[in-house]
Amino acid sequence: MENINKYIGIPHYFGESSFNKCDCIGLCRLFYREHGWKDTFDDGKPVTKEHFSDVGVWRRLYKYCLTKMDKVEYDELEFGDFVIFQIEGDLHTGIYLGYGDLLSMQVPTVYGKTISTVYHRSWWTPFFKYSFRRRDNL
Repeated sequence: MENINKYIGIPHYFGESSFNKCDCIGLCRLFYREHGWKDTFDDGKPVTKEHFSDVGVWRRLYKYCLTKMDKVEYDELEFGDFVIFQIEGDLHTGIYLGYGDLLSMQVPTVYGKTISTVYHRSWWTPFFKYSFRRRDNL
């Protein structure tokens, strides 16, 4: 497994996707960009901080994933797979790193205060909802 330390400790800010600050989708976008993968999780429609938790936004993300990626089951996860998990009604995203590790933002999320981290299988698995694999697997 590659050294993923550069992705750890990035502060959470909505709508961002850089090593200085990012949100959960931005962290996935950053990871993919750094690996030369094309997925942007952008369907061309705006997402605002006020509407981010709306079920319609998450439906759009799910539809995007079904269009651009292949759905995979939990027991088929590989490095770089996009994972959606749900805690207390809130959906969150991460990147599967292998060996049960998931790169994600800390949960619960507090803008500007929580950071990106790696969760082990025993923490995130009970909340697993969906996972997807890039079609342009390089």
